[in-house]
Amino acid sequence: MLTSLAPCMITLLPVIVGNSMVPGKDKKIDRKKPYVIAASLAISVILFTVLLKVSSVFIGVDPQFWLYASGGIVVFLGISMLFPNLWVQVSVKIGLEQGSSTLLADASKHSGLSGQILTGAALGPVFASCSPLYALVLATVLPVDLALGMVYIVAFALGLGIALLGIALGGQRLAHRLGWAVNPEGWFRRGLAILLIIVGLAIIGGYDKKFQVWTIEKLPFDTTDIEKRLIAKVSPRADTSAGSKRNPDKGAFNVASPYQAPEIRDIQDWINSDPLTLGQLKGKVVLIDFWTYSCINCIRTQPYLNAWYDKYKDKGLVILGIHAPEFAFEKLPKNVQKAVIEAKIKYPVGLDNDFATWQAYDNKFWPAKYLIDKNGLVRYTHFGEGEYEETEWIIQALLKESGAEITEEITSKRSPAGTREKLTPETYLSYSRGERFANLDQLKNDISVNYIFSDSLKSGEWSLGGSWKIGEESSFSGENARIRINFSGREVYLVMSGPAGAKVSVSVDGKALSDTYLGGADVRSDGTVALDGARLYKLVQSSDYLKDRQLTLDFPAGVTVNAFTFGS
Repeated sequence: MLTSLAPCMITLLPVIVGNSMVPGKDKKIDRKKPYVIAASLAISVILFTVLLKVSSVFIGVDPQFWLYASGGIVVFLGISMLFPNLWVQVSVKIGLEQGSSTLLADASKHSGLSGQILTGAALGPVFASCSPLYALVLATVLPVDLALGMVYIVAFALGLGIALLGIALGGQRLAHRLGWAVNPEGWFRRGLAILLIIVGLAIIGGYDKKFQVWTIEKLPFDTTDIEKRLIAKVSPRADTSAGSKRNPDKGAFNVASPYQAPEIRDIQDWINSDPLTLGQLKGKVVLIDFWTYSCINCIRTQPYLNAWYDKYKDKGLVILGIHAPEFAFEKLPKNVQKAVIEAKIKYPVGLDNDFATWQAYDNKFWPAKYLIDKNGLVRYTHFGEGEYEETEWIIQALLKESGAEITEEITSKRSPAGTREKLTPETYLSYSRGERFANLDQLKNDISVNYIFSDSLKSGEWSLGGSWKIGEESSFSGENARIRINFSGREVYLVMSGPAGAKVSVSVDGKALSDTYLGGADVRSDGTVALDGARLYKLVQSSDYLKDRQLTLDFPAGVTVNAFTFGS
């Protein structure tokens, strides 16, 4: 419902309201219009989502096509309203004026059922693209669980349709009080026709996005920000810094009602082990860790997992690393195998490429830990980094329950209770999840574009320079490709891949990094990073907190970049 009031909707709401107010040839308002328009728009959102899902996976249709199609329909509706006899003349010439052409001719006059359906259908994809919730479902839920994702999309479409229906009904009531609004040949109808044409052309040219940026900056309210806050309350992200304030000495089992742990299912491959099931491990204490190898939070958690495995494996602890890929290249067994070796992981790792086990646990985070007792019951969960001391206390308690004699001291350090150092949030370099992109006015999905660096970057913003092709999950470098990001933190990481040996130059505030100046583990003495596969590269490592610093990277052609992450 908030989407119907989003800044990018300001130019489209008059189309919905106006079409509901436009009378028929009998100069009477059609009471059914708002319902038909709202229903067709809701159905359009659902169908558009299905088409987008199918086209992006199987057909490879350029996503830009949907904007052209949507904008083109709106322009057609505007022209047909401005020149009501145009379609009739065209249809007669091409022999469509008999039979089924009657419906199309009626639509061209914009008073018929098909015209109302076209109005809703054309605007559906545009309304959907303005919602953070829609983007969240499209990017994170649908790839994991198609059925659940479609339930969310249907609910989103219904909420949007109901909100717009209310707005359209309000417009109809207003029309009854305004005599000029019910004149089918008056200036109101012609003005609406011109507005339709302008809106359609704006959609095709991407100017609606520019207007959205302007409204967010200039208007005193932004419903998309409210929407994001509500999403965070309903499905909060893992807190990677602050502990839960529970005292390990008093007991920290945080699952109020222990439940039977779902079975490990549909694992594509196993590393360090033959296929395993929880049934085989009955009587053991099992720690399931959902992770993905390019996730910086997972990487920082890894030393604790390795230490616990070495310390308690002979006492009855089994750790299962369930690898659920965030990016497509993380599905390749050889890439995961390499990451396992580099991270010195000795315990079994299962490749959950289809998110089957992830879904079974209803998991939503990387990393995520589930501790299972000897009877196969989930007794403790933790999402994100931190609470290492508490987690080890739980491991010891469950091992003691299983009969193991534990004399080892708890050595895991508790994570800091908080920090005043504000970190730049994780930044995805794609159009499906990209935020704070300074070149938004130049953006064209899945098309190579010569981007121009933004003159100034606000905190957390990033900009592209040179030739780039921005995709749904990644961006691909062309000639003279550069990225600049205004970051805050002590550490900077980038998930990327490219030709073996390709060099990426790295600098901060115009000064080249090196192995002695702010350079992360992957930065060489000459200020470059040599690519050696698809993984997370460590770019910046500072002992001091860096605030609003400009990180610039220069790329050769053929490099794929996915996401920046930051640490303290």
